[in-house]
Amino acid sequence: MAPVESTHFKRSLKWSDVAKIGVMADTHDNLAALDKALRELERRGVKRVLHAGDIIAPFTLRRILARGFEFTGVFGNNDGELLVLARVAREAGATLAPPPLAIEVEGLKVLLLHGAGGAPETKSLTTALAKSGEYDVVIYGHTHEVDVRRVGQTLIINPGEVCGYLTGRSTLALLDTERLEAELLEV
Repeated sequence: MAPVESTHFKRSLKWSDVAKIGVMADTHDNLAALDKALRELERRGVKRVLHAGDIIAPFTLRRILARGFEFTGVFGNNDGELLVLARVAREAGATLAPPPLAIEVEGLKVLLLHGAGGAPETKSLTTALAKSGEYDVVIYGHTHEVDVRRVGQTLIINPGEVCGYLTGRSTLALLDTERLEAELLEV
């Protein structure tokens, strides 16, 4: 995985009135769980979603995009039909790209990735990226395990799994960009 230089940050829309961003990963086509997660984000007034991979099929991405969220995501190791997923995102004005994806959100440098290898390798990678000090937030998925912690000044977020297949818990997170904190949600 090539390092991401800070010059590659994409400027995103500014939403001064919205400080909470939905963070999800590993939806794995579980539409019932996804619908609960999306309703919870809507209930909380979230306008933007960051997805750390393993959406899986285009119909699942369409389900997310139909709710009107500003969407930015990365591919995961289980995502199929990559070209169709990318086309669906592009046609909706959303971003779905290979990881890692460095973006700027509400003035924060955010690195969005899925994972690499097993859970220990993925946690080690995200810790090293956080230790670099290049990012305010590092968001990842892949392990299906909730991981919200700080390494130095960097907030690391793995929201767990929306699908609930491995842990039996359908989880996502809210990123408060003003406080640089994450709240875990279970739906």
